[in-house]
Amino acid sequence: MEIATKIKFVFRSLGELHSRFGVARTIQHAAFRLINRFIHFDCLNIIVLERDNLKPLDPAKTSRLSTKIATLEDLEEMEKQGCWSLPKKAIEFFNRGDSCLLSYVDNKLAGYTWVLKNGCPSLVPGLRVSLPEGYLYNFCGFTHPDFRGYGLQSFRHHELLNSQQWSSRKGLFGFVVYTNRSSQRGQHRGGYIKIGNIYIIGFKSQVYAFIGKNLRSMGIKRVERSA
Repeated sequence: MEIATKIKFVFRSLGELHSRFGVARTIQHAAFRLINRFIHFDCLNIIVLERDNLKPLDPAKTSRLSTKIATLEDLEEMEKQGCWSLPKKAIEFFNRGDSCLLSYVDNKLAGYTWVLKNGCPSLVPGLRVSLPEGYLYNFCGFTHPDFRGYGLQSFRHHELLNSQQWSSRKGLFGFVVYTNRSSQRGQHRGGYIKIGNIYIIGFKSQVYAFIGKNLRSMGIKRVERSA
């Protein structure tokens, strides 16, 4: 019965994928899941949001929005509430110097986004890369479902790049897994553009990374853990 239930779940999932994305992407997703049962394989779409490509803000909405950098107490309280999808290592990120920008609607906490203070971002376990010169690594953004529709993602982008701390940066750097269609659409709406791919293959944290020539020309390369 357990096997039959699993088979039904698989076919139901494939049926949902087919209805949303069509045959080609359903086959791609199924192949991806099958391969990853035996070996870790992934493709990361590397994206950047140039300062000049920031989405215009709606003055009617932004008058209700505000931001601040999270304190340790803020993060601990958010963890207690349990509804903010904080990264598992949020406190560790904070302690190493990363910043969490909290966003508010009418002074009510509505979401956040993280930025790396310095060093090299770890895109996946076992893979750290150098940043292109002048860019800020932006990761782990989240908007609470109750506050979607206020343009918080774009508002946070403006707040980051126009703050005194990061006003000299050219733009934001990030990545999205190539099978995560919804995230890709969201990043595209936010003004991000894809600049290349990093292909990953290996076992757990022991991975090989194949970085495209165009990315390497921008200074994006693999670095050792100690970097």
